[in-house]
Amino acid sequence: MDKLLFLEELNKRGIQCDDKQADKLFDFMHHVLKTNEEFNLTAIKDEDSFVEKMIFDCALLLNNQKFEDLDIVDIGAGAGFPSVVLSILSPKTHIIALDSTSKKIDFINKYAKENGLNITGISTRAEDFAKNNRDKYMVVTARAVAHLRILIELALPMLKVGGIFIAMKGPGFEQEIEESKGALKKLKGKIDYIYEDQLPESKENRSFIYIKKVGETPTKYPRLYGEIKNKAL
Repeated sequence: MDKLLFLEELNKRGIQCDDKQADKLFDFMHHVLKTNEEFNLTAIKDEDSFVEKMIFDCALLLNNQKFEDLDIVDIGAGAGFPSVVLSILSPKTHIIALDSTSKKIDFINKYAKENGLNITGISTRAEDFAKNNRDKYMVVTARAVAHLRILIELALPMLKVGGIFIAMKGPGFEQEIEESKGALKKLKGKIDYIYEDQLPESKENRSFIYIKKVGETPTKYPRLYGEIKNKAL
């Protein structure tokens, strides 16, 4: 996916990205792929695929959304997806990138500092961060990290009532939603809406599940990750 097509497809969706921002996104890709030679950041090494499946994929979060002047928590940020992409496209948004792998957070923080991005990377487990940052944020995101019902338990405690958790998923999300009904009920979440799209070249499906926090999450959640994983709600 070249730069021209990238910009055309974003424009079709009403997602603002100027030439300078596109150049920054492509520079970030090159930086990730270069660093990937030293330690593993991504399995996708082909540049065309990277632009479509990593950068364009993350940019879809901004479809009909305005995140300016908000603090957004990104669970399992990895090498900066969607954290860095969001920061470049929405520079007035403060991104808190969480990942338990310190090398990845060090990578994000170094790149953010060198390029003036409004990102704070924190090396911690999401459940630990949630326990110390309850009812604090209006938006939490997670991209391809875990099953939806696990993510709901990690994300909803961080949100204020009325806040939104956006789970970035591929095909088959309907089954995950069905299996997450218990978690939604116990943690006071509700499916607000679902945005579906298709990547322009590979035609892979993408889905963005918007979950609104409609009440106070019981204080016993989130549990330890082992318990969340082995005894999912």
